[in-house]
Amino acid sequence: MSVVVPADPVAISCDELILREFRPGDAVDLEVVLADVAIATWNPIAHGDPAEFIAGRNDWSEGTHLSWAIADPSQRLVGSVSLFKVDPDQADAEIGYWVAPWGRGQGYAGRAVRAASAFAFDQVGLHRINLYHAVENESSCGVAGAAGFALEGRLRQSFRYGDGLRHDEHLHARLSTDACE
Repeated sequence: MSVVVPADPVAISCDELILREFRPGDAVDLEVVLADVAIATWNPIAHGDPAEFIAGRNDWSEGTHLSWAIADPSQRLVGSVSLFKVDPDQADAEIGYWVAPWGRGQGYAGRAVRAASAFAFDQVGLHRINLYHAVENESSCGVAGAAGFALEGRLRQSFRYGDGLRHDEHLHARLSTDACE
């Protein structure tokens, strides 16, 4: 199967969550998210203008990423999940996510990562998805496990995070051939 990234965002419904495009109405919540210390520390997301963030995440036309807003049943933005660095030759990508302060501790990230991964395997044709997180970010380690990603190793001082420091990272991965639990 060849890798084909849709040109426009595709909505996914799963476990009372909706993975959807970002909407102009998300801008107020995005202002809070973009200023959140926990998100800024562990996620290299754009700081600044929510409208630019929304436009960038909703533009899938280059085939290099698939990004979704994670919305609760009321359609309120509670997080984001993105597959990025999509490599059609290797049929792989990386996955990243964040959860807004008002959505934490409810299992949104694990369910969203699992749904985005299933879409990437079944609809896009990816074979492997890598998930990296700072070793100190224990919540992300929990998300990886909840989403069925196996821990493959530790990378020493492999990425400079929002705090300006290089952190050791865990590498987790999931393959299209892994059993869905």
